[in-house]
Amino acid sequence: MLINCPECNQMVSDKAETCPHCGIRLNANQEQGTRNQGTKSHKALIASLIIALIIMSVGYYFYSQSLKEKEQEAYELAMQSNDPMVMQNYLSRYQDAPREHRDSVNAHLNMLKEEDLEWENAVNSGLRSALENYIKENPESPHLSEAKNKIDSIDYRKAEHDYKVSNSIEALMKYLKEHPDGRFSIQAQNIIDELKAVEVTPEELATVKSVCKKFFQAINSKNDSKLLDTVTDILDQFLNRNNASNSDVVEFMNRLYKSDITNMNWHILDNYKAEKVDNGNGGKNIRVQFGAEQHIERTDPDKETLGKYIISAEVTPEGRITKFNMKKVKE
Repeated sequence: MLINCPECNQMVSDKAETCPHCGIRLNANQEQGTRNQGTKSHKALIASLIIALIIMSVGYYFYSQSLKEKEQEAYELAMQSNDPMVMQNYLSRYQDAPREHRDSVNAHLNMLKEEDLEWENAVNSGLRSALENYIKENPESPHLSEAKNKIDSIDYRKAEHDYKVSNSIEALMKYLKEHPDGRFSIQAQNIIDELKAVEVTPEELATVKSVCKKFFQAINSKNDSKLLDTVTDILDQFLNRNNASNSDVVEFMNRLYKSDITNMNWHILDNYKAEKVDNGNGGKNIRVQFGAEQHIERTDPDKETLGKYIISAEVTPEGRITKFNMKKVKE
């Protein structure tokens, strides 16, 4: 087989040891070329290994940094959280985390456990003072909102109880002052509005007292016209009779004066109870109840000279009696 001489580029046999044209040794150059190729291949392998190691080192570095960053994020989240599950998850997942991180999370977790015990004790006590003290001692507690809601409920229950006992809106007004945006503020305001709607003002009560007094004064003087001035033309109810007329009222007065009675005086007791009620015409009457005593002078000393009654009446906005009933009190 013919090859090119590496020196003169003339064609020579591949078996020849020297070039017949320039005399250069051919086998020595071939061996040298082979040795050069082997050295080059070895260096390339070493370079590849070095590059691979560098790539692996860089990859491991970035991987380690990523793990550290994730651990740091998880640590910060655990320290900012008030959820024990978040902290416990950090401790379970990052068991190889820096000792100071694990110690801090453990301390935070133990603190929350103590707060939870304090919270349970405060709730179980059912006392407003215990809940207030818990809020004071744990201003950043996750139970803060719940504690305030429980105080709200306690205050409203007390206000509702006091209102039912005293029939006064003062307790409900106090609740609204302390909890203007409380969970029961609308409910409390509705009750107040309803009570105010039926609340009788001092001026209105004075009108009712006046007309009732005139009613009995007219009976004392046995004066028909003055008596009828105190009642409506048609009474909604009079002595349990519906749609009573003025003549029914006068007849009642006349029946009171038995043949043996020489004088009669009615005294009204100042124990009025009054409230407003719908009159069916878009307005409100004032319903009133009070005590009255009937003092009688008569010719027969064996007969009754004192009668006690409970009077129930309704007075229109115009100051006229439209309902009148009376019940004798037995002693």
